[in-house]
Amino acid sequence: MEGKYWNEKMETMPPQELAQLEARKLRKQLKYVYANSPFYRSKFDDAGVRPAAVRTAADLPQLPFTTKDDIRRTQAEDGGLGAHLCAPVTSLVRVQGTSGTTGRPVYVALTARDANNWKELFARHAWCGGIRPGDSFINPANFTLFVGGLSEAVSAEAMGFCVIPAPLATTGVEKLMQLVLDLKPTVLFATPSATVFLAEYVRSQMNMDPRDLGFKKGFMAGEAMTEEDRRRIEEEWGIVARSYYGMADVAADMASECGEAEGMHFCGQGLILAELVDPASLEPLEMADGAEGEIVYTHIDREATPVVRYRCRDMVKVYTSPCPCGRTSFRFSVLGRTDDMLKVKGVNVFPSAVKDVICSFIPEVTGEFRIVLRQPGPYVSTNLELKIEHGEGFPAEGLEGLAGRIRQTIREKLVFTPVVEMIPPGTLPRSEYKIEYFERAYEE
Repeated sequence: MEGKYWNEKMETMPPQELAQLEARKLRKQLKYVYANSPFYRSKFDDAGVRPAAVRTAADLPQLPFTTKDDIRRTQAEDGGLGAHLCAPVTSLVRVQGTSGTTGRPVYVALTARDANNWKELFARHAWCGGIRPGDSFINPANFTLFVGGLSEAVSAEAMGFCVIPAPLATTGVEKLMQLVLDLKPTVLFATPSATVFLAEYVRSQMNMDPRDLGFKKGFMAGEAMTEEDRRRIEEEWGIVARSYYGMADVAADMASECGEAEGMHFCGQGLILAELVDPASLEPLEMADGAEGEIVYTHIDREATPVVRYRCRDMVKVYTSPCPCGRTSFRFSVLGRTDDMLKVKGVNVFPSAVKDVICSFIPEVTGEFRIVLRQPGPYVSTNLELKIEHGEGFPAEGLEGLAGRIRQTIREKLVFTPVVEMIPPGTLPRSEYKIEYFERAYEE
């Protein structure tokens, strides 16, 4: 009989017992990074904190934060993996990195132990999300550095989840879809944005309905999936779509939805600690049901390139109520990124929230939109401008009314009033990976 969990002991461990285990591992990890990393030794010394002073997760606020810019700086100044590296270069089995979309890529190294831990994390989150040995997927991600390519492939293979590697950039969408027809993968592995691009291709170039391709499950990763995204994807593709979460800097795979309660289960027990902080004051917040804040990560079992109090810039909402699935970890949903957040006349606005409202108007709109910035964010002193594609065949005489209804709904749900410009379908470029929400008019 199929088990309910990949690692029942860790995934259902009582919180008090888990806290004791993680405290022991935290003390060992901090001693290790202080002894082996000039980068962390300098950070701790500058803050006047000795590793021995941090005994439990509650003591973590004594330590300074680490940011991507910190790591990028040490890798630029010290070369290679920088003073961030704790393990001997000869012990490394893999080097990957971030996508580099926000600047110079950050390199991430793994020892054999680190790589095995990543496989464990993948299996926990994939199993939680409904993936099973015998399922199969085409991996369209770039295999050059990007963890969504190689890491997902080797970790999926290790759990018995069949991988068909076909990076879209080199394979091309025509050959990729031929592979779908020939090999009939059960899992659609994509960003929510990419499902729009792929569905349009299936209908226009293959003269097929996306549902007829035979996918059963959706592994939606790389960006937040709104409830409107989920509704559209499940209806369009005939699948059960669930969100999966991870990042190169911390772990390729860390959380997923179980389908029985709101939010994604954190799956990093015993390997990664998570904190919640106020994004403005950076003061710690209680990990309480309904709390919102920036999530911060600390490795407690990482040899090569560990992070300590790492600000990943994801704003999340936390759920701590018991889950019917029996997993004891907290759950969370991603609200957006603090570096994407705008302050519109004092109101915090996340592009994902705007997207959720706009997509609720499909098929009157295509779901594609851009936020027009006349000056660099995050502060917007005028009414926010939105360009929104209307749906195919929508009557021109109805566009003013549609814009008004969208404007009114945004005012009711998000507490700001935008300037809405309706534009023809197909005007905005489609994304084969993550959507670009902003049109930066000030750069033109």
